[in-house]
Amino acid sequence: MELTVIQREILQELINLYKEKNRPIKGTEIALRLNRNPGTIRNQMQSLRALDLVDGVPGPKGGYVPTSKAYRVLGIEDEGGIIVPIYKNGKKVDGIKVVKIEFDTVSYEKCCSSKIYIEGDSKLFNIGDIIRVGPTYHNKIIIYGKIIGRDDIHRILLIDVFRVCSIPNVRVKDIGTKNVISVSPKNTLRETVKIFKEYDISGAPVVENNKLVGIITLRDIINNIDDLSRYVSEVMTKKVITINKDEKIYNALKIMNSNNIGRLPIVEEGKIIGIVTRTDILKILSGEV
Repeated sequence: MELTVIQREILQELINLYKEKNRPIKGTEIALRLNRNPGTIRNQMQSLRALDLVDGVPGPKGGYVPTSKAYRVLGIEDEGGIIVPIYKNGKKVDGIKVVKIEFDTVSYEKCCSSKIYIEGDSKLFNIGDIIRVGPTYHNKIIIYGKIIGRDDIHRILLIDVFRVCSIPNVRVKDIGTKNVISVSPKNTLRETVKIFKEYDISGAPVVENNKLVGIITLRDIINNIDDLSRYVSEVMTKKVITINKDEKIYNALKIMNSNNIGRLPIVEEGKIIGIVTRTDILKILSGEV
C-alpha cells in the first residue's frame, strides 16, 4: 500500500502518541506535534479510516486509534506488539493471529455470529471447533464461540458466539484499597487473628520500619492453629509479589493466576500505597462498582 508522505507522517505520530498515552488520540494532538493545521489532519484521517489504518472512537473522550494494519504498513508490527491470539479447543494455535473482528448479527434473540479475520492458515480450523479469541490489545475483549463456517480465500472464520467479555482498561491504584491494614512481624498469630476479625480481612502485608517485609494470610494462620503464640515473622511469606500502581487490572489478574495468589500489594517507588485483591477485580468485571 502506497501512502503519501503526510499520511505516513500522521500515522507514525498517531502510533507514537497512542503508545505514550494508551488512549484514543485527538486530531488536535497530532496537529500540535506535527505543527500542522488541525483541518489538514482531520481530512487526512478520513482517508486513513477509509484505508482501514485508523479507527475512530466517538464521544468526548474519543479520538483515533491505529489498527493492526497500520503497524504492518509502516513496517513496525513487532514494535507495536499487537498480537491477538486465537485458541482452538483450549490450546493456542501458533502462527495464527486475529487482525479484525466483525459482529454479523446481534439483534436476534437466539443468535449472535461474528466474522474473525485472521493471518495464517485458515485450514487449521474446522467447523465445530470451539475457539477463544483474544484478549484484544486495547479493550481486552475475549470472544468464545464455535466455528460454523470458513472462507479460505479471505481467511475468515464465521463463529456462533457463546460469550463476550471485556476486562476494563483500569489501573490497580484506581480500585485497590488505599487504607491498607498491615501487621508487624512481631505480632503473634493470636493478635493477627483479632486484627483480621476487626477489619474483616483475610490477609495483610507485613510492614516493619515502613518497609514491606512479607505477607500473611488466614490460610497461614489456619496451618498453625495449634500454636497461635508464634510470631508473624515465623510463618509469613517473605518473598512478596507486588504490582506497580499504574499497572492495569488485566496484568494484575495474570500475576495472580500465574502465582496462585489472591492479593497484590500496590507499590510506588518501593513503598506500599495500597492493596488489590481478586475480589476487587471481580467487582469491576461484574459491574458492581
